[in-house]
Amino acid sequence: MIKIRNLNKYYNKKKNNEIHVIDNTNLEITKPGLVTFLGQSGAGKTTLLHVIGGLDKANGDVIYEDLNFLKASKNKVDEYRNRNIGYIFQHYNLLPNLTVYENLKLQLELIGVIDKSIIDTRINEVLRIVGLERYKRRMVTALSGGQQQRVAIARALVKGCKIIIADEPTGNLDTKTTEQILTL
Repeated sequence: MIKIRNLNKYYNKKKNNEIHVIDNTNLEITKPGLVTFLGQSGAGKTTLLHVIGGLDKANGDVIYEDLNFLKASKNKVDEYRNRNIGYIFQHYNLLPNLTVYENLKLQLELIGVIDKSIIDTRINEVLRIVGLERYKRRMVTALSGGQQQRVAIARALVKGCKIIIADEPTGNLDTKTTEQILTL
């Protein structure tokens, strides 16, 4: 369950160019499923996802189970997010000097998975799911935008998280792949 209460986010607060991006927002997500935020470009969707995912601060409450992301220490938020939240960024945020395999392996190592057979099994499975198993040893910079997006999706899935936060996860994918990813 995720609870968002009285959430407010400003840019340039108390200045002439102040922008109130998130305006006293309240939301409860109580059961598994797909939740989508729709709005015009610049409406604050990415900002809202960053705040919900603990990547950005705001005023109010963002509560996962019993942990309030906006009141807890950075270490507690990072620990919870690493274990429980997979994040698919709009602009991939892959490490360009690493292979596809190494980008995914790093995610597992961050949550304490060090057994090579478990790492290999999880990586092979998510790469199969996103249709990139033959690109495992390729540098991410050698992939197309759509392939990089699928690696970013695989990175979010490889940890087996309870929650996936996705910022335009299928923006660079064709219709068929988009349908496959959303079904996933």
